[in-house]
Amino acid sequence: MNETTQISNWNLDLKNYLKEFTFDAGLPSIMLLLCCLLLWLCIFRKLMKILLTFASFFIIIICFKKTPDYLSNFLLSPESKKLQNQNFLSQKIELIPDPLPNCAKNANAIIVLGAGIYQKDLPSIISQTRLLGLTELLKESNYKKQWESNKTPIIITGGYTNKYISQSEAQAMKEFIHYTYGNSAINYKIITENESKNTYQNSAYSREIFEKNNYNKNIILLTSSTHMFRAKRTFEKQGFQVCPIPVTSFESNGSGIFNFANAVTTVGLLNEYIGIAGYGLKGWLKL
Repeated sequence: MNETTQISNWNLDLKNYLKEFTFDAGLPSIMLLLCCLLLWLCIFRKLMKILLTFASFFIIIICFKKTPDYLSNFLLSPESKKLQNQNFLSQKIELIPDPLPNCAKNANAIIVLGAGIYQKDLPSIISQTRLLGLTELLKESNYKKQWESNKTPIIITGGYTNKYISQSEAQAMKEFIHYTYGNSAINYKIITENESKNTYQNSAYSREIFEKNNYNKNIILLTSSTHMFRAKRTFEKQGFQVCPIPVTSFESNGSGIFNFANAVTTVGLLNEYIGIAGYGLKGWLKL
């Protein structure tokens, strides 16, 4: 697949720099530093006022308790919103919808998307949460016996996204699944996809695996609830019939009133909007 091979040269460093200095902490930080410089030099006072005002409002908005709620409204499915409300009112946290959507019974494979790696055999917190969602799906589902008897393939997708670790996200997640699901994981055919560095490549390389093994493309797609909007449409563009199982991403009630914990969530949601716009322009989404 020539298109996939070309995109595999994704420059993660450049992507991270652009993110940090467009809608992450780098933007207000640079503005505030520039304001300090202008203040000391006593020049461009009007520009200094504009920069200081913009940086202040930016920090206030991304740290505000309700900002993640406002941004997530478009991204979350009705099922995800309902699940978050249930979790807020209940002492027991449910990671995936219960009951499962009817489309789950027709799935011939499960795809789990990676989201970073901390160190060898230790995927990121987001990846761990998705694996916990997978564990809940496999243990609590009415289709457990059916999936085990069919040796349903589970494709874990995520490449070498940390240049300091000689292990892919998928490999780390495959090791970690033994902590979340135990030895019962051997009842499934777990396949790692180790090349992808973004959601589009997750879908494109997964398609190669399915075509190579002649798997039916009727799948359960498991990823974070706020990522599902983009992920589902990206996989559908590759010809998959997607049954979405979103994993709860964040607490809907936020933290405090103005809190940097809210800023982390807000920046993640902004990343989704930028991703949706970019994927739409590239033609990577099924709209």
